[in-house]
Amino acid sequence: MIVTLRDLVVEYRNGGEALRVLDVPTWELAEGEQVAISGPSGSGKSTLLNVIAGLLVPTRGTAVVCGQDLIGLGEAERDRFRAAHIAYIFQTFNLLQGYTVLENVLLGAVFSPERPDRARAIALLERVGLRQRLTHTPARLSIGEQQRVAIARALVKKPGLILADEPTGSLDPRHAGEVVRLLREACRENGCALALVSHEAGVVSAFEKKVDFLALNRAVSAAGGGP
Repeated sequence: MIVTLRDLVVEYRNGGEALRVLDVPTWELAEGEQVAISGPSGSGKSTLLNVIAGLLVPTRGTAVVCGQDLIGLGEAERDRFRAAHIAYIFQTFNLLQGYTVLENVLLGAVFSPERPDRARAIALLERVGLRQRLTHTPARLSIGEQQRVAIARALVKKPGLILADEPTGSLDPRHAGEVVRLLREACRENGCALALVSHEAGVVSAFEKKVDFLALNRAVSAAGGGP
């Protein structure tokens, strides 16, 4: 398994009271597997991804990712681990406006153990249909093209796992479907697992494996459902 979660709890302090936002008894994702996690905004989906990425330390529980138990690692150790094994795709792309498309993709591998591979970056951009856009800056691209740059940037460092947080939230349905198809195909071709969270039914329906986050997260169930 590339992800194994057991008795995972995230709580925040609200005055003297503990506010539980995440309570996952067990969840697994196999190597190379792709899953869509569905649920409304505010149900804790992004919190789950942040724990898996090592961006957030849970209150308690076990989170083994790419063979490493993240619980107990220091912040610098988690940062190094994430740079080596995990890529994150966001709704807002997070592209650097002062850099070209090719430079943005190469930056995705700057903190990974391997040196940035220019030939691989170009090949990935060609794969997502942007071979003629290498020297363009993000401002000259459409929203859909910018998200395709983000896909190539995520793949350039050869991650074992890609986490995608509402990656189609800024796209219309037609371009959303195109981006999801490209992302899934690229992950299969590069042998990396994919965990995508979305509240869009059309996006979730494209996946064979689906998870209802309201059923998975006992914290939301105990509170009577998400907003």
